[in-house]
Amino acid sequence: MNKEARLSRLTRMALGRESSDYLSRDVDELTMVEELKNKYGLENVYRFDVGKNIDGFSPLIQDVLETPELLGLITGSLTEYPENSYQRLRRQLSLHHDIPPEWFVFGAGLESVIDHIARAVLDPGDHVLIPVPNFDVFQSVSFRMGASLTFMEMPGLCWDGNILESLCRKMKEKTYRLVWLSNPVNPTGQFIPQDDIHRLLSHASETRTLVVVDEAYGEYTDRPHAVRSASSLLKSYPNLMVLRTFSKVHCLPSARVGYMAASSERLRQATNTYRPMFPFSWFSLYMAQLAVLDGDYVNEIRRRNQERKKCFFNRIRQQDSGLETFMFLESDTNTLMFRHRDLGADALHGLLAERGFLTANLNRLTGIQNQGFLRMTLHGDAVNEKFLDACRWCGRHLFR
Repeated sequence: MNKEARLSRLTRMALGRESSDYLSRDVDELTMVEELKNKYGLENVYRFDVGKNIDGFSPLIQDVLETPELLGLITGSLTEYPENSYQRLRRQLSLHHDIPPEWFVFGAGLESVIDHIARAVLDPGDHVLIPVPNFDVFQSVSFRMGASLTFMEMPGLCWDGNILESLCRKMKEKTYRLVWLSNPVNPTGQFIPQDDIHRLLSHASETRTLVVVDEAYGEYTDRPHAVRSASSLLKSYPNLMVLRTFSKVHCLPSARVGYMAASSERLRQATNTYRPMFPFSWFSLYMAQLAVLDGDYVNEIRRRNQERKKCFFNRIRQQDSGLETFMFLESDTNTLMFRHRDLGADALHGLLAERGFLTANLNRLTGIQNQGFLRMTLHGDAVNEKFLDACRWCGRHLFR
């Protein structure tokens, strides 16, 4: 028997699709970094390609990690299955979002939660609507379920009233099962006003369309004493699912703690159906519980990010910056899309890697294919200046 015949039809379709994301399961990143160091004689390789908080996790977590009692807790937990009701974390997030604790569903990072949602609500042939560019995982999980995808391009890479009207019009013209959004938009970093989310949900309710709002970078647009989230709309819209993670601002990507909030018990039950019994460890849960407690640190990271962006763009806009051939897009998060006027994305990506800066190559991402865009994550001012020096070197490379 042909081995491929043993695979499901949907799996064969998924295997035949080339991912447009900048990350690959097949790349050994640690080896790649060491190879760059050896090949180009680099002392450091800076990860500008991953959108996490470069300042690290909360000092509260650091203090706990340094306590002698933690070793006993860790060794004791290794012999037990982790808790899977998450009651304490539920209560913490309930206070944070001002919604009932039972409205949360947890998973091993947002990618797995997104996959579980797609499995729970999509049938082959269902129509899915995605403004682009957007998080590529939305596209890949929908495709794996056999859905028919409609992409709505954002002119000028900018969310505005026109794209909102277009999405609402599309939902009236055809029956869509699901709309995927990220807010702030990944990868542009633009925050979508809550009024626009409200209007979209109102139209989606009329057409019985489900809406997912992925707020992976949401903490960057929250307020010092208030969450600015679509979770505030859950009581009015049972067709809404809101996602957040501990991988970005909280800088716990290895913990793999992501969550969905939904007022619909049916949606929560359906999504939970695909969740493994123990999606993450006791230690991951403990770290997430500590992270929620340290709101002051999140406020501080938001403040630092604003200062770094201000300094970064001031340097770019200086008359003698030497960066006139580069374009950097404004962002509400810690990541920035950019491109060079003459260098293509692959060439610029490779040249920056030679100088020790790994960036996210977005050249195959739906909605901005072959437009030359890369994405970088802001670091501290000193490292950002080194990055800009590397950009200047790349620009001069054209004339060698």
